[in-house]
Amino acid sequence: MKTYSWIRALSITAVITGMMLMPGPISTLEPLVSVEQSLRLEAPPFVHIAYAQEQPTDFDLGAYLDQEAGISAYYKSPDAITLSQVRSQFRTIETETADYIIGSVAVPNHDENYDVHVYVHTTGWILAYYLRPDPVSKIIDMYNVTINSTRLKTVVAIIAGAVGAPFTEASYYDFRYPNATHLLLVLEDSGNGNDFTIQIPSSYGYFERGWALRNRGCPNTTYFKLDGVSLFEGWQCETMNYGSISASQFLPDVPHTIAVDDEGVLILIYRVP
Repeated sequence: MKTYSWIRALSITAVITGMMLMPGPISTLEPLVSVEQSLRLEAPPFVHIAYAQEQPTDFDLGAYLDQEAGISAYYKSPDAITLSQVRSQFRTIETETADYIIGSVAVPNHDENYDVHVYVHTTGWILAYYLRPDPVSKIIDMYNVTINSTRLKTVVAIIAGAVGAPFTEASYYDFRYPNATHLLLVLEDSGNGNDFTIQIPSSYGYFERGWALRNRGCPNTTYFKLDGVSLFEGWQCETMNYGSISASQFLPDVPHTIAVDDEGVLILIYRVP
C-alpha cells in the first residue's frame, strides 16, 4: 500500500500545496503518468456578460447554464468562429441562432451516454459541459485511463480543431459549486500496488467526492473500494463505471484507503480557504 505525505494541487498557473496524505515520497509513484492532478476552477468570464447585440433578449446564458450545467471546460479561440465550421461536429443541435449553437457532441470511442453538451459562440467561446445531475467523475477519460485530459477537454479540442484554433488547454468550472476553487484527481491501477491511503484536511471545504473505474480484464471481478467497502463491484468486460461518494463515507482528518481493480480514479471538488 502506498502512503503519501502531500498531494500537490497543480493549478494551471501555479503549484499549491494542499491535500494531506500519509507519509512517503510522491516521486516513487508509478505508472509514469500524472498520478495526481488538480485543476483550478474559475467561472467563464463570458457567462454573465449580456451580449446585447448578439443574443436575443429572451435568452440569458448565465441563467440557462446555472440551471442546466454541472462541471464544464471552456476555451476562447483567438479568432471569431463561423458556425458553419462546427455544425457538422454536433450529433444533435438543441438551439441555433446567427450567433451561437447549443447541442451535443460525441466523445470518440464512447457511447452516446457520454456525449458532451457544447455551447459555441461566434465571438470564439467554446464551452463543454455535463448536466447538473451527472457526477463530476463522468469527465474522467477512463477509456484511455488518463487524468492528463478529460472527456470535456477532448470535445473542446474537437470544436477548436474544426475552426483551426491553436488549442492546448481548457479552463474548468462547476456551475453547481460557484465557491469551489479546485478539482483533484488521483489515479490508481492494479499493476501499481492497487491501493493508497489519503487524508483530507478539515480546513478545506468539500463539495463533491466521486470515483471512476475501468475493467480491462475478462472475465474477472472489478471493484472500487473505500475503506474496504465496495462502492462498485462487477464482472463486466471492458466497461467504464463512475459514481459519487457521500460526505459521511469520506470524512476529513481521517485516513481513508482506496483500492481498485483494474484502474480507478478518486475525484474531489473542494475550496481552498
